Amino acid sequence: MISRKALGVVSIIAVAPLVSPLVAARGFSYSFVDAGYQYTSGDPENFKLGTLSASFATFDYVALRAGFQRGKVESYPPSPGNDPDFTEFQAGARGHYTLMKKKLDAFATGTWFYNSINNSSSGVSSISDAGGIFDAGVRFQATKKWELDASVEYRTGDYDGTFGVIESIYKLTKKLSISLNTRQSNDIQKYFGGVRLDF
Repeated sequence: MISRKALGVVSIIAVAPLVSPLVAARGFSYSFVDAGYQYTSGDPENFKLGTLSASFATFDYVALRAGFQRGKVESYPPSPGNDPDFTEFQAGARGHYTLMKKKLDAFATGTWFYNSINNSSSGVSSISDAGGIFDAGVRFQATKKWELDASVEYRTGDYDGTFGVIESIYKLTKKLSISLNTRQSNDIQKYFGGVRLDF
């Protein structure tokens, strides 16, 4: 079951750029891939995950999205001292609209996710969760090279909650950027660092 989901996400990431027409709204790019590392501080468990996510500007005001996360869960309550594996797949769509040309966009996103926690050596097997992630916010071009995004995100499921999200994108070249973001709630804090490749 996991292998089929993995194949589906990888297929979307690989094929979508080939079929995405150049009809996206001018200004911000909605066709890119983010890759990096995310650390989540929870109570009591923490997550250390490698992440890969992609956005495809398929229509004028809509971008398709897909994502994959893989790593370890530290201090997982049923098996302290044995860090089980965590895997998550995501797929969804983001609507966006230009408020100020090349300066300010508003967006809203709906994403489906499925994840699992398992590790035979720690006695954790096939614990899974599924649900939705919904957000709304703005993208602001602060300078020629620096973009600052702010949004509110709500996640359902076992690790449900509402997060305030701040993201910073700094361009190194026309196609390559440094990507940093944080998601903050009362109980959970997430920190991401990585790179963005525009296409």
